[in-house]
Amino acid sequence: MGTVRAVCLVLLVVVAGACGSDPEAERIKATTKATYDLQTGILQQFTYDKNKNGRVDTWIRMDGARRLSAVLDENEDGEIDRWEEYGDNDQLVRAGWIRAALDDQSLATARKAAPPAPVAPPAGTPVGVGTPPPTTQPPNSWAYMGPDGSVVRVEYFDVNEAGALVLTLREFLENGQLARTEEDTDGDTRMDTWETHAGGNLTTAEFDEDRDGKPDRRFTYNASGGMVLIESAPDATGRYTKRVVPGGAAVR
Repeated sequence: MGTVRAVCLVLLVVVAGACGSDPEAERIKATTKATYDLQTGILQQFTYDKNKNGRVDTWIRMDGARRLSAVLDENEDGEIDRWEEYGDNDQLVRAGWIRAALDDQSLATARKAAPPAPVAPPAGTPVGVGTPPPTTQPPNSWAYMGPDGSVVRVEYFDVNEAGALVLTLREFLENGQLARTEEDTDGDTRMDTWETHAGGNLTTAEFDEDRDGKPDRRFTYNASGGMVLIESAPDATGRYTKRVVPGGAAVR
């Protein structure tokens, strides 16, 4: 419903701006361009000036009153640098951005291997009307939102030594705080380091030392960050059979 109100408000302001010389209405009129399906008349896209500086920086893909996705040029350099996807009830479910620039070789690989990123101009869109700028680099970071709109997971992608764009880090958040992570430190597409966090502090760290996709060693930390336990030699069920206190003897 929020999008329905926003679209109606924008269109009303555009119409009102045609009857006067209000600068704000003129800005909205100049930067808000709606595109409709040529056969059905359904709204497919409209442009938006998010930072209100008189330049279009947001292209929102629509299905009538429902917002599907958006692309943004937040730094207004002529290239898309943010991607958004929406679910039911006009709720943001995923947002992507460019974390760091890639070199030419990595960029060529990333264009082929990156996770899918919307948005193409809607079918039936006349050339030059509401068309977003080109995407030189695909997103290499994605944030996923929970039902309440808060971020629950963030994923980071990097180009590995083989030239492939791979998922290298997942961060899981609970109540706005980092709860655990999974990391692929060698770019072989398998996670090899796992951490848990509580209250902003690292509590455990596990490592896959033989590259079989399973943890072989675990460090446990106290609230001050000091290591209090080292576990290793997991059995077939994953239970650690060897436990050592740093600076002390083995424990059972």
